[in-house]
Amino acid sequence: MKSRQEQIEDLVQECYLVHQESIIVQLIVKLEEEYREIATLSTMGEYKKDWTHQQVLDFITFET
Repeated sequence: MKSRQEQIEDLVQECYLVHQESIIVQLIVKLEEEYREIATLSTMGEYKKDWTHQQVLDFITFET
């Protein structure tokens, strides 16, 4: 059974081979949108787009 990373690598390779890089772009955009939503909710609206992941974790850990 393939690992999750291997499955993702296969998907990226397949998209590249059939010239469908836009699928990868769409997935990255969706992941970014969902991360921002979760970060905003978990920081009670304080999250800013320029925060690093560590800043988000620190806020959740020390400010809430």
